[in-house]
Amino acid sequence: MEKLKEYIHQILGKDLEIKELSKDYTNKLPFLFRNNFNFYSTHLHNHELILVQVNKEDAFNAAQLRQQVLAIQKVLDKRIIIVTDDITAINRKRLIDQKISFIVPGKQMFLAELLIDIQDFNKDKAFQKEFLLLPSSQLILLYQILHREDNLSQYTFKELAEKFQYTQMGITKAIENLKRVAIVEVVGTKEKNIVFETDIQKLWKSIEKHLVNPVLKTVYVDEKPTIKMYCSNATALEEYSDMNPSRLEYFAIEKSKFYELEKTNQLVNLNNESGNYALEVWKYNPELITKGITKKNNVDPLSLYISLKDGFIDERTDMALDQIIEKYIW
Repeated sequence: MEKLKEYIHQILGKDLEIKELSKDYTNKLPFLFRNNFNFYSTHLHNHELILVQVNKEDAFNAAQLRQQVLAIQKVLDKRIIIVTDDITAINRKRLIDQKISFIVPGKQMFLAELLIDIQDFNKDKAFQKEFLLLPSSQLILLYQILHREDNLSQYTFKELAEKFQYTQMGITKAIENLKRVAIVEVVGTKEKNIVFETDIQKLWKSIEKHLVNPVLKTVYVDEKPTIKMYCSNATALEEYSDMNPSRLEYFAIEKSKFYELEKTNQLVNLNNESGNYALEVWKYNPELITKGITKKNNVDPLSLYISLKDGFIDERTDMALDQIIEKYIW
């Protein structure tokens, strides 16, 4: 709770007094709640709050958690705030959608009833940008996760540049970016190599807040370009989940190829609103990651997940994204 006190003081300028909730209150709760959570009490903006500390985010089920919060609130007749040390983007979205108040010390607070939604790491855009991945860095990272048999630590910087079709300067910049966010270590003197965390689950949890949407923009055309493209968005979800394909077909196209087609007038009725096909202009080349991963011409599953996770998605899409992470990470 010390981290929580520091966070509230830093963000709101308030000094919280946090106490363990009296057994007079906790004894009223079912054993399941007392076993899964730690309970504390505090006051903020003249409101008495009950802090419910969740020790393991793995147990998160937003709909179920909402029912538990309502049950606790009914027994204690107090406002309930979930406190957790870490949270994934999907679970954060779920809690907000379910209007469950929560605090992740050092990262975000969402207090629905008090109308407070503060993401500390988004306050300073320059600071945020400094700790986001470059598209080239994300390309390397996702390749490492999905192609574990082809360990990138065996490649020199020059070989990585050739493999991922970047200049020496471009690959050096990408690796410096990965170092800055503590994702890789660089070893060697004359011939340098990169070393990743080998525990994929641990690596994924450490990078989630640094990931960038691979989609630069989405445009529409009436005829499908003749170049090789990769299914994306709802069209690609069919292979990686139980979801049915969408009526509108989505395709990913690397930005340099898109601008070349645009420049040579090869895109029929190009516009930003509607068409027979949707083209997602990607910041990196989807082909470099997806080889060997998909049986069809789909973008890789993790880039697909990242491109959809923070958008407006329905329950079926949400479940499909869960299936991707379950299969390729956990």
